[in-house]
Amino acid sequence: MRIDAGYGARRRPISVTSLIDVIFLLLLFFMLSSTFTKFAEVEIVGGRAGANGPGAAPGILLRVNGDVWTINGVPVGEERAGAELKRLEEAGAVSAVLLVRGELSSQALVSAVERVRRETNLTLQVAR
Repeated sequence: MRIDAGYGARRRPISVTSLIDVIFLLLLFFMLSSTFTKFAEVEIVGGRAGANGPGAAPGILLRVNGDVWTINGVPVGEERAGAELKRLEEAGAVSAVLLVRGELSSQALVSAVERVRRETNLTLQVAR
């Protein structure tokens, strides 16, 4: 009795068609299930090039540290900051400088800039 060991049998090539189908379905699933958000823009204008000498001194120095806003060295709460900025604007202040110090997050900085621009007509500059 003769036993054939299968030395002469040819192997069929591996089909990757099903693998491509699975990858396509995964790609389609992730594209359709992801969220597309529109990020808001905050305009930040740099200084003018070639300006001679320092500009006018700012009317308001503003520092934000969490919920405590310091306006011209006087700590005020976040809820009272808008009223204080409006009062100083009515008194003749034209510009404000937001000082960034310590552990201020990017979101807190953007929120402060948006709030000052929304509640007042001050020219706002951000300084480090």
